[in-house]
Amino acid sequence: MPGGLFGEQRIADIKIYMLREMPMGNILKKIFWNLGISQSRGITILCIVAGAVAFILFVLILLILRRRKFKKVINVNLTDGGETSDKQPEASYEPIVKRIKQVKKKYKSILFTSIETGALPVTIPVNVAIGLAKNKKRCLLIDLDLKRDAVAKAFGLDAGQGDLRAKSVQTEFENLWVWPGHNFSQVKQMNIAEIVEKALDRFDFILINAPSLVSSPDRKQIILAARAAFICTKNTSEMKKLAELIKPLDCTIIGHIQIS
Repeated sequence: MPGGLFGEQRIADIKIYMLREMPMGNILKKIFWNLGISQSRGITILCIVAGAVAFILFVLILLILRRRKFKKVINVNLTDGGETSDKQPEASYEPIVKRIKQVKKKYKSILFTSIETGALPVTIPVNVAIGLAKNKKRCLLIDLDLKRDAVAKAFGLDAGQGDLRAKSVQTEFENLWVWPGHNFSQVKQMNIAEIVEKALDRFDFILINAPSLVSSPDRKQIILAARAAFICTKNTSEMKKLAELIKPLDCTIIGHIQIS
């Protein structure tokens, strides 16, 4: 059709004009000549290649950003024992509190976990919960360290105090409640998901303290109850092992706490 031919000719003229105006136009013309292709076709190929390169670079940038987000390490200066929370400066936990505040309502239930108990001192979730409470965020800290009942001891809660109903207990800090580990001895079956689900409307953040996740028979249930996780490790191999366990269950790793 005449109109179509006119349109194609017009586009070809524009491409040739662009080639003439380019600083390297003469070099490109020689390349096209040596390859035995017309200037118009050469410009078309050049545009396609440039577009493909731009797309590949865009994809690579996205992949790099995702990897950087996963690899972001929050270094906490704690010893292996790490139980003396009063000797640790509050500033050590501020990066973790800041990280949680950044994700806001997207990830309200957050898991703190490790392969072994020693890699996750109770001081970490306890001080992070206190930090959130001081920032006027209503926070519930659920303790799954059932053997040690570590969170209850950190806040001076006696397992024999109160009634026999399993429920959250308000601490001396405003906006901070805990679900002690000994609560689970008062229920027939552990149901973390139900506890978290009921607490979502009452609290801004729900922190779950779960050391020794790999050896826990309830590890899948625990991971599924959380939307995000901080993994606490002493070395890279532990980090990879926990990541392989957590990521397939739709739980996003938002930080890696390295214990020195």
